[in-house]
Amino acid sequence: MDPIRLGRPAVRGGRIRVPVDPGSARRWLRGNDFWVEYPGLENLADLDDAILVIPALGTVATIAFALGTPVVVERIDQVFATAVETLAPMFGGMYPDFRPEGFALLGERVAPRPGVPVERERALLMFSGGVDSTSSLIGHRDEVSALLSVWGADVRSSDSALWSQLWDLVRAGALTAGRQLLVARSNMQDVVDGPALTRRYRSTLGGGTWWGAVQHGLALCTIAFPAAASLGLPRVLLASSDLGHPPVPWGSTPQTDRQIRWSRGRVEHDQPGMSRLRKIMDVIAPYVRDGGQLTLAVCFQPGRGREGVNCGRCEKCLRTATQVLTAGIPPWEVGLPLSPQTVAHARECLAGGRWQGDHGHQDCWEEIRASVPATLVGVNAIPFVREYLEWLRDSDLVIDTSGRQRLLHSIIRDVQYVGARTLGWLPLWVRKWCARRVARVLGEG
Repeated sequence: MDPIRLGRPAVRGGRIRVPVDPGSARRWLRGNDFWVEYPGLENLADLDDAILVIPALGTVATIAFALGTPVVVERIDQVFATAVETLAPMFGGMYPDFRPEGFALLGERVAPRPGVPVERERALLMFSGGVDSTSSLIGHRDEVSALLSVWGADVRSSDSALWSQLWDLVRAGALTAGRQLLVARSNMQDVVDGPALTRRYRSTLGGGTWWGAVQHGLALCTIAFPAAASLGLPRVLLASSDLGHPPVPWGSTPQTDRQIRWSRGRVEHDQPGMSRLRKIMDVIAPYVRDGGQLTLAVCFQPGRGREGVNCGRCEKCLRTATQVLTAGIPPWEVGLPLSPQTVAHARECLAGGRWQGDHGHQDCWEEIRASVPATLVGVNAIPFVREYLEWLRDSDLVIDTSGRQRLLHSIIRDVQYVGARTLGWLPLWVRKWCARRVARVLGEG
């Protein structure tokens, strides 16, 4: 197979651009450039090309693992090169349709050279404002010097309105004050044809998307490396995901993330083994009860952004709001809307199996039910909340894990894919409206 070729990185101010020749992966890559910009970081040109190329390599490497194609670079940090070669068979073990035996990383391997002095105990935290990264920030608030939020990951690089809302939330937070707040804006999802890869590997991804199940861990970690290197921070913290028991294959796991490193630093997969409920009850709730203020951003639905960063109706919003309730915290005090109407919606979905998910989602709701306090006081004594929690404690909760609706789900995903390919010329708000309608049909919002 013709290799994917990454050209020499070009730096202008805080922007890195890397030419991409997709070779045999042309069907799965869009455009001829990867780019990432870090507003306010003006010393990137002082870094070696062997470091500057890492974000581009981290974005395309998982495609190379899947297809079994080599990647060619001019120069690459030798420690990171070894890490990528270690990751290839690990992803192959998670996803049987991948061909990691055909992967190879070709190019000059560069030993470390003197750079910015390293602050050994200080860290950069990947921060989205969600439960996981907020828990990590509270747990490491004496060590985290900088927060890096990625525009182009959960929020598309073209959605400036939603990003503005999220970034205002990050900047205004009392928890984030006193730290260097950084943005990495990138085409990391746009340069990869994620919808096409999701369709191609749907049988091995277990219902997940390419971004979530494969790409995001390595892509997010590596986009942090130039920023961490320029600031002399040798630790990049990436919050763990709640993968259920047994854990599902995912793009960010303790086993894969701990392999990701470069010559002057490493990734730490933070708080592994803690469920989202335990993070809320053991870390976030005590912080709030002690007078700490925060706003969580947990939603991924296309409708979010009209009235806030959380839609308040999807399974994830209502699951998180319920977890916060079991910890005795009013959800609306941490940015999660809850009302008698949304509670009724949750009851209807949980009783009728209208929400789809894997066994990890079912486990999450069972953990919530087991954690409902025996005595409902404070916020949990509000009539509509008390009625909801009493119902939750005594009812059979159903998440559709059977696959009965998988064919319909697959058909609708195909419609979404075709729409994304043919309606890209429409204004963003029109495309988001269409996506909301599809989400309602799926029962996801």
